[in-house]
Amino acid sequence: MLHVTPPQRAPQCVRDSALANGAGWLDLHAETLQHNRFPTVFGIGDSSGTGNAKTAAAVRKQAPVVAANLLAHLDGRALEGRYDGYGACPLTVERGKVIMAEFGYQGALQPSFPLDPTKARKLYWLLKAQALPPIYF
Repeated sequence: MLHVTPPQRAPQCVRDSALANGAGWLDLHAETLQHNRFPTVFGIGDSSGTGNAKTAAAVRKQAPVVAANLLAHLDGRALEGRYDGYGACPLTVERGKVIMAEFGYQGALQPSFPLDPTKARKLYWLLKAQALPPIYF
């Protein structure tokens, strides 16, 4: 299977700022999502310098971690929220059939759907073709 994606990079406003790491991404702790040098800064999403896929599914798991850790930081408590690198990508394996690839840091499988993640399904095709475009765009 050939899966081609365009080169990914953070927006220029991040790349050219003191917030960026050496590769130009937001310099975040991979689990707490707190900036490594500026403790009042937290981040999620496509600009994050975490070793995960940049997907909406990742943001869905990152947002509650950042909310919990930001509140803890404001209250002077330890940051207890942890992000495990979760991301998901619907991979089309044939017309009308998709495998929902869900994974974390180091490619660890993290299936969250109650169905066998190795089996291509029409249900996932419908999710990819009908539900996700309006969510993304």
